[in-house]
Amino acid sequence: MSQQDFNNALHIGGSIETALNGRYRLEPFEIIKEAFSLTFKHFWSFLPAALCLFAVQVGILVLMLTLLLGDPSHLFEGLVGQREMTTDMVSSVWLSNFTSEVLIAPLYAGASLMGLAHAIGFRSKPRHLVKGLAFALPVTVVICLSATLQSVASMIFPLLSLYVAMAFSMAPLLICEKRLTPLKALAVSFRAVNKKVLALATIYAVVGVLFLISFVTAGFALVWALPFLFNVKGVIYREMFGVGVEVTVSQNNDNNATPETSHSSGNDTFDA
Repeated sequence: MSQQDFNNALHIGGSIETALNGRYRLEPFEIIKEAFSLTFKHFWSFLPAALCLFAVQVGILVLMLTLLLGDPSHLFEGLVGQREMTTDMVSSVWLSNFTSEVLIAPLYAGASLMGLAHAIGFRSKPRHLVKGLAFALPVTVVICLSATLQSVASMIFPLLSLYVAMAFSMAPLLICEKRLTPLKALAVSFRAVNKKVLALATIYAVVGVLFLISFVTAGFALVWALPFLFNVKGVIYREMFGVGVEVTVSQNNDNNATPETSHSSGNDTFDA
């Protein structure tokens, strides 16, 4: 029985051009509502990957604090007032956090791709977390640059660092999905985000509240907040920049056409 494959390229959402011109629609309530729905739908498949990402970052953070302070408990004692907080402690926290963010960059990209897959109707598996390793170098560079700029911004005004983080939040996905260079991805993300900065600030404020609740509940709410964050990013990216999807349909000689696989690749397509 002979078989033919037919490829159909689809484009879902916006584009780089419309994003840079501000001609994309972001309704905070609709974005949050859809992200909640996606988080609920893909919760059990996404949770292991999100917890793995969190565990790796915490592990790196604790390791760095141990190397720099000798005993991480000294930091806790300083935070609760049982020990004097020294400049060495503050510097160690900054360096440890910076290092952990940079080293987990490929896994962060993988989780972002999983969220994007959900936003365009794909399912994900925990092993998809490592798909970001294919973009390890450029994503690490962009996270390093973003974290550095956030640190500089926090020295000027603490809340300014939150704006910088938001402005560059789409850069990792632009590298993975659009294949942009690190500097180009940062520039495109910055320009596009500033077209709808108030709407995005509202959306990320809700995400921030969820993470605040996570601290209040001793991390319990984190099992929802982490997947929700990446689903939010996926929906925002789809609306801003769009995603190219290549659908492959197999047709047998009895004229029965059935979809075989759905994926995307190339400069304007998705691969996750």
